[in-house]
Amino acid sequence: MMMTKYPRKSRLLAAVLLAAPILSGRAFSAATTINFTSLDKSHPFKVSGTLYLPEKNPGPCPAVVMVHGTSGINSVGTFYRDSILQAGIAVFEVDFKTGIFTGTRDRPLPDTLVAMGFAALKELRKLPAIDPNRIGIMGFSMGGHLTVNAAFEKNRKLWMGDEKGFATHAAFYPVCKSFLRQSDCQPTGAPMIIFYGTKDAYGEGENVPLFKRMLAKKYHFEVTTVEYAGACHDFNRNEPPLSYYDPAAIGGKGYMAWDPEAANDSLPRVVTFLRETLAAR
Repeated sequence: MMMTKYPRKSRLLAAVLLAAPILSGRAFSAATTINFTSLDKSHPFKVSGTLYLPEKNPGPCPAVVMVHGTSGINSVGTFYRDSILQAGIAVFEVDFKTGIFTGTRDRPLPDTLVAMGFAALKELRKLPAIDPNRIGIMGFSMGGHLTVNAAFEKNRKLWMGDEKGFATHAAFYPVCKSFLRQSDCQPTGAPMIIFYGTKDAYGEGENVPLFKRMLAKKYHFEVTTVEYAGACHDFNRNEPPLSYYDPAAIGGKGYMAWDPEAANDSLPRVVTFLRETLAAR
């Protein structure tokens, strides 16, 4: 799969046309809160998630674990949720922040978060309403980093043993610079897509293409990437621009800003990706 670069002109119109079939009507049944525990016995955090099932759900359906960024559950997840449900895919929106950390200064290490992500996968596989073989993961910023981390074979084996990992991975601006320094990023082989902006304060404009090339050269794995010219970190967060401190950002200077064209373009594209990669096999 090739990297796709979308021009800013006409992006919004294209998104509206692509999204039209999946945005009409009520998309989900009543939400259910599920409490569970991280798989990491050295950090057995108590976490939770809210499960939304498609309204028309005649049998076991595919699902996606949705993971927020450092700021916690906010408008970003809400922006995508109904469209994913309308596509017949359940959404398990997890809360990995409440009672665990407060912000960028005390955020858990990536390995700790990965153990929580795989715990969510195991939790969904217990449910009769969910097809255990068609569960993906989708995340934003911190959650995007977790999404990519969960695609590495070493992490799947560590936390899942002989069980299969996630069936697909959709990451938004996942801060890829740390992956470029890792010696082992062998993918599980599950499909992966990464959305990012060229003006990202974490360097995604340079690091995502480098990461894509590394995976292709070293592991012969092709990740789909979608680049938005001029878009910032959290381009799909429909809230006022925000400057903040984050040690992971370039010079510690984090910045996020809503980009309606990039956001609206990404909506039908990620839903199509999830629908196609979670199709019945």
